[in-house]
Amino acid sequence: MNARDTVYRTLLERLTHGHYRAGDPLIPQALSEEFEVSRTPVREALALLEQDGLLVSGRRGFEIRRRDDEEILEIFETRAILESSAAYAAATRATPIDLARLRDLHDRSQATSDPAEVRRIFNHFHDALRNAAHNRTITTLLTTIEAQVKVSAPWTTPGGPREFGPSYAEHATILAAIRAGDAAAARTATLTHSAHDRDTRVSQLIVRMAEDLTTPDSTAAGWAHP
Repeated sequence: MNARDTVYRTLLERLTHGHYRAGDPLIPQALSEEFEVSRTPVREALALLEQDGLLVSGRRGFEIRRRDDEEILEIFETRAILESSAAYAAATRATPIDLARLRDLHDRSQATSDPAEVRRIFNHFHDALRNAAHNRTITTLLTTIEAQVKVSAPWTTPGGPREFGPSYAEHATILAAIRAGDAAAARTATLTHSAHDRDTRVSQLIVRMAEDLTTPDSTAAGWAHP
């Protein structure tokens, strides 16, 4: 992995896990010194993140891209279409290894009581579903869209079984449809699951925005991640 890719992957991980707060500048010179590389790979990495729709160029460097309500809903709509298409394809193309991996992740998500671990396993479940589609174009597009979702409307610190209950059931329905080779049912179940995730995140986003309005320095308020 070259210097540009190393910086890109590290910054992407930070952006999607709430490391930077809204308004925090990502300054090439400072990042160059932090990563101990020249400014060229840093600028290239920042340009790629801007291309991914995560950053915008500002006076002091780059900042997290802020999106209006319509843009956020458009992202969710696009993700739902792509995710349901992946589930449809997985129902017709998943290998026995794909199915075993999905089953294992679903079981593991129910075997832990740690909310952060549940969220991590859920992410792996969706990654495994996308891989089971065996469509690189869908997987690549979903990776970019998912990063935009995490930056624009991240999960707040997750709760317990009551919050995750619907997701367990929805994952089980998706998995059952894929195992049965029922592509239409897999697509429908995934659309239902995507709508539930969208509604939950939007509700959390609204609450967070309301809290930011009461914060003295609301422009610097960031997002909480598990």
